[in-house]
Amino acid sequence: MRPLYQIFRFISSKALTAWMVFLFVLYYMTVSVWFGEAFARYIGYISNTIIGRSVYIIFFLNILFRTVITVKKQGLMNVRQILRVPLYLGFLLFLISSFLSLNLREVRWMMLGEGDNVSLPWDENGYYRVMSIEPAIKTDLIRTEGSRVFDYEPHVNLLNLRSGERYRVGAFPVRKVGASYMHILNFGIAPVLELRDDLRVLASGPVALRLIPFGGVDSFELRELKYKFYLHVIPNRIIRKGGEVARRYDMKHPRYQIQIVKGDKTVYDGEAEDEITFDGKLLRFFSPIYWVQVECVHDPAYPFYIASLFTLISGVILFPVSFLFRTRLTGRI
Repeated sequence: MRPLYQIFRFISSKALTAWMVFLFVLYYMTVSVWFGEAFARYIGYISNTIIGRSVYIIFFLNILFRTVITVKKQGLMNVRQILRVPLYLGFLLFLISSFLSLNLREVRWMMLGEGDNVSLPWDENGYYRVMSIEPAIKTDLIRTEGSRVFDYEPHVNLLNLRSGERYRVGAFPVRKVGASYMHILNFGIAPVLELRDDLRVLASGPVALRLIPFGGVDSFELRELKYKFYLHVIPNRIIRKGGEVARRYDMKHPRYQIQIVKGDKTVYDGEAEDEITFDGKLLRFFSPIYWVQVECVHDPAYPFYIASLFTLISGVILFPVSFLFRTRLTGRI
């Protein structure tokens, strides 16, 4: 039993706590200087490497044993110590729930448009359809210098085809949908195109592009035809009043600046609204549709993580209050 006791003494020692804090600070400063993103790398180590998990578990056991020893020495007969328990408990729950969340969670990023179906491997009872997307921008909008990118928070409306339940998912907060937690990461428009060669349709359909904020250039390829298209949205109309310049955009019939490249040769470079001709072909533009990028997360530890936050917050509130009490529950001072 003596070796086990020695291990317990080592793991529960103040020296180990101090060393682990020192090494973490040293790691964080070093990685921040040389690689720039220390915290994300640290999270990656915990969720993807045995060494990272082992170090975290040792740190958790150290904090757990130190907390138990402290509470045992001071006892719970004092009102002050009882008021401090939520802080200790909340911190321990936060550590263990964070660890479980990082190692048990499953994540999917999905780009969705109206009418798309959603099926997730961890949700046996959920088969969803995108019924509609509530856009983040107005149909007819005006932008000036300093205008915000979005007019509204985007939402996607889902229907569970098996149970008939409906869900409205926005950017924040996350929404529980069946066995998943969902929220919108990004919103954009998808120009609807049709490429024809005489009477034959070569390609057609929506193309989800990152064209918002306006002015941002995105591209797509038709590899079989060896064309690459570069697009960005331009104003339908520019309004000048005094020294101010406003740009008006009609999202039902947007205008595009488009460049078409075949190999090393530019076959078209100009503006487009309804249709253009290039290289003996006709490219038509129809009203765009909206798309959203949704993050879907299955996290069994998430309820415990939320509970730890509430416990930790209550502990932070009660901890200063504990200094007002010195009375034991026996009534002695």
